[in-house]
Amino acid sequence: MRWAGWLIVCTLVALAASGLRAESPGPGIPASLPSPAAAPPRDPPPAGASGGDGNLPPEARELALAAVPALNPAVILAAQPAAWPSACLGLPSPGAACAQAVVAGWIVTLAGPDGRTAVVHVGAGTARIAESP
Repeated sequence: MRWAGWLIVCTLVALAASGLRAESPGPGIPASLPSPAAAPPRDPPPAGASGGDGNLPPEARELALAAVPALNPAVILAAQPAAWPSACLGLPSPGAACAQAVVAGWIVTLAGPDGRTAVVHVGAGTARIAESP
């Protein structure tokens, strides 16, 4: 039975010497996945939605603009990616229960034609007003 222990030790030493580590995917499996194809170019932003929106997806842009109709026509001043610990997007309503899951989205700052601003949290197909005019 003692030889079985030595067999395991010798096998591990041989694997270590050959450079095969536990982190390597193994023979015949590529070490890295091929990079995805370049994303198709996005449509130009709709009228009145220009500004510092960076990589804001069109769906998030539409949700943010629709969340604050008092600012229409609004301009997006800034948009930055965010992640919230629940479906309440960091803005829980009193007494409301929120699904506990990490929700990726955006914090969007809007400005109306009269200079009033609003901050909107967008994610999971919804928008919540953080600061309104």
